[in-house]
Amino acid sequence: MKEKKELENYIIDEELDLDRIVDDYTPYLRKVIQNMVNNNLSEEDKEEIIIDTFFILWKRYKENYYISSLSSYMAGIARNLAKEKLKSYKYTFDIEPYENLIECSNLNSYFQEIEEIDEIYKRIKGLKPIDTKIINMFYYSAKSVKDIAKELKISEVNVKTRLHRIRRKIRQELKNGGF
Repeated sequence: MKEKKELENYIIDEELDLDRIVDDYTPYLRKVIQNMVNNNLSEEDKEEIIIDTFFILWKRYKENYYISSLSSYMAGIARNLAKEKLKSYKYTFDIEPYENLIECSNLNSYFQEIEEIDEIYKRIKGLKPIDTKIINMFYYSAKSVKDIAKELKISEVNVKTRLHRIRRKIRQELKNGGF
């Protein structure tokens, strides 16, 4: 089912059936927020983000705002609200593995991808500190090999070799672990 039709399924007499959307999408949003903030926010904060997400959806629908993908749109709102809440508490984080994940068109594939990303994230956290730093700098801070080498005071060849070995190691572990 296409996402556009999903939204249309929640319209009754030209009104958005927000109760059904809340029932259907609250677990999904809870998972999106939990994966992003871990335990850095209270349950009350997470609940507030979910409520605000539905409010923004309703408000945008009333403004005839075009929403091409209901689940992606709501996840994007929730992510942005969570970022703002974390900023207000002055939490910082340099890994946002879920940034491009929200383009999934169906929830089952979304949750499968979440599990895969969680596995990769666990493997990255289990690396040597320097390897974790290199991965963060290269993938999440978008620094060049040259900049990483300069900052860590190691050779560019060393950075490239470490990146290659890390990717190969994670790929092999995931293959052995079922992904």
